Amino acid sequence: MNAVLARLVVLIFAGLVGVVCSGAAPAAPSTSPTVEPSATPARARSTPSGTPAPRPTGFVGISASIPVSPPPAPRSSPTPEPGLWRLEGYIVDEAGKPIENVCVVIGPVSCQQYSPKTDERGHYFVDIAAAGSQTLLLAYDFYFEIPGRQTLWLRMTPEGSTAFNAVLKRT
Repeated sequence: MNAVLARLVVLIFAGLVGVVCSGAAPAAPSTSPTVEPSATPARARSTPSGTPAPRPTGFVGISASIPVSPPPAPRSSPTPEPGLWRLEGYIVDEAGKPIENVCVVIGPVSCQQYSPKTDERGHYFVDIAAAGSQTLLLAYDFYFEIPGRQTLWLRMTPEGSTAFNAVLKRT
């Protein structure tokens, strides 16, 4: 990801954070048709398209991260490019078993087909633009959701790459 695209991502997230903080309603979804790739196998989505994002009942902070003992990775995750910070971690159930296909959402939008999801080990990662020396640090809202489990909201102001592990309890 080049520096221009990274700055664009920061601006988009700043706008999303501004909408969340101001209490304003997000803009209406686009009416342009979406193209579904036919070669991609269908995967379960946490929130059907067009469904508004859930509203948080409360946020947790990075300090709420739990220790986990993940199984070894069958493949390594790519390293973040320069100018990006990584939020990564594991999502597990009450017994400490990994939960696959948990949707990781940034901001007040719903889970989409191409939203990041946890893998078979419950591992996820999201790269966000790193703040420069003259940049105001932004607060990001993430949420983790999958049907049948409580949605967990994380609010954080990153100051570098960060790990966050959590338990999603059954509803």
